[in-house]
Amino acid sequence: MKLCELIPGQRAEIVSVNVGGAQAARLRALGIAAGEEVVLLRRAPFGGGLLLSCGGTRVALRLSVAARIDVKEIAP
Repeated sequence: MKLCELIPGQRAEIVSVNVGGAQAARLRALGIAAGEEVVLLRRAPFGGGLLLSCGGTRVALRLSVAARIDVKEIAP
């Protein structure tokens, strides 16, 4: 499952982050890395970005970046 497929309020664990270079470093600095738990807080309208919580930090990601992050759902 991809991060962009989550619905607001859904929790998941990051399995892999499939980006490279400076973008990968930026995501790591924000706490987006394999093994971390994320919660999707909001989706922007009209296919915009996502607002999620990761390790107590709120992070906004483009939909195209979220589509490259694999997650597994955590049961409620």
